[in-house]
Amino acid sequence: MTRFRPATEPGPRRIAIVGGGMAGTLTAIRLLRDTSAPLAIQLFEPRAEVGRGLAYSTPDPAHYLNGPALNFSLFPEALDDFTHWLARHGLAADAGNTFAPRRVYGDYLQDTLARALAGAAGRATLEHIRTEITDLTIGVPHRVRGADGRAWEADHIVLATGVQSARPALAQDPALEADGRYVPDPWQPEALAALAGARAVALAGTSLTMLDVVATLERLGFTGTYHAFSRRALLPWLRHGVGPCDDFLGAAGPALASPTTRGVVRRVRDQCRALSAQGLDWQSVPPALREHIGPLWAAASVPERQRFLRHARPFWDNLLHRAAPPTHAVLAAVRAQGRLQVHAARVTGVEDTGVENAGGRLALRLSRALPAVPAVDALVNCTGAEYGWHAGNARPLVRNLLARGIVRPAAAGSGLDGDARGTVFDRGGRAVPGLSALGAPLRGALWESGTIIDVRNQAAAVSARLAQELGLAARPEAQAA
Repeated sequence: MTRFRPATEPGPRRIAIVGGGMAGTLTAIRLLRDTSAPLAIQLFEPRAEVGRGLAYSTPDPAHYLNGPALNFSLFPEALDDFTHWLARHGLAADAGNTFAPRRVYGDYLQDTLARALAGAAGRATLEHIRTEITDLTIGVPHRVRGADGRAWEADHIVLATGVQSARPALAQDPALEADGRYVPDPWQPEALAALAGARAVALAGTSLTMLDVVATLERLGFTGTYHAFSRRALLPWLRHGVGPCDDFLGAAGPALASPTTRGVVRRVRDQCRALSAQGLDWQSVPPALREHIGPLWAAASVPERQRFLRHARPFWDNLLHRAAPPTHAVLAAVRAQGRLQVHAARVTGVEDTGVENAGGRLALRLSRALPAVPAVDALVNCTGAEYGWHAGNARPLVRNLLARGIVRPAAAGSGLDGDARGTVFDRGGRAVPGLSALGAPLRGALWESGTIIDVRNQAAAVSARLAQELGLAARPEAQAA
């Protein structure tokens, strides 16, 4: 039986952070740095290490951040923090423009947390509890419950649950996963290593996850053919090092007070064409869009948001989420060798050919007919991340919170309903006391809510709000980074 300390007893303020990836770890860092009050932070993360999450757990040196180091500081008030960290650790001569391996960024997160904790020694504690939180209750006190039945009390709970790997619904024989010919989780190095000698591999998805899989297989010595499938067959662009162009959306003024998908897409295309006609780089458009994403999403009607998700989302993702030069160089090489074929169709099923002497080859079922469907040795799921907060989510926490109305899904898109300060709304649209969220769970409410730029701003806002709501004394100056 868990004994709960009454909330009226003196002691440090207790913060439960559900999720120890980048968003949860950065929230802990901000609370440790930005307040001078006694704190007891509990970080609930099933992985052995905090700070890495799904994105930065990869051990593969061929997996890079998809932007230069200057974009990846943890602090909006110190945009050169990551570049200085790289330089101090001798990891880059031109740190600002370097594209660091994702594993290195996980090191940066962990080191920054350790320094923040050392700076708060004697005042604050942080405990990493390796369990999955499956439910929580809002009350006096608030409580979180783990999959093993244990429970903990808190003065405030922060949902920083990140993303999970998407698993498309495929018609398949379970034996294919068991024998390694279908790889549902592309982040398992041993599963990809087993494919190094294959003749042909199918990749379900053509975005950045697909590039990571190709980079890994190439490093492992794969010399066969790749067949990549997605509905629109869009491949990631090479990221160019350019800043934002003129604020062409801001110049539109009242015309975007009630934005439509068609209207915004037309303006973006017109701007790209105009820049190209002047010999300028169209990739200056995405950074100029960033400050408008949240306001445009908030101003758009629910039907317009749904229209965007149906028709424009893949093109938006392709525009904004471009590839690091080292990763794109691998893509360019395999294409030049004629070893990558891209098909405009989704994979809906996979089965053994059943043909004697076929060498265990697989037959793919596709969403549309193609002139010829290749036979392959294996299929790798490269569909990326799952953001959804819905009743069918695999996570018990998501299902339980929705079923009891503690949170509600966003009106359109994937995620729960909330705002940029981390406030979460319940089934009736009321702010939930004692509960905050940031990062991927707010994608439906804010649209772009998973990049480091989004998360660092949200973490700063959540820290400031908790300082106010919990009576935490704010530090006059943040510690030196």
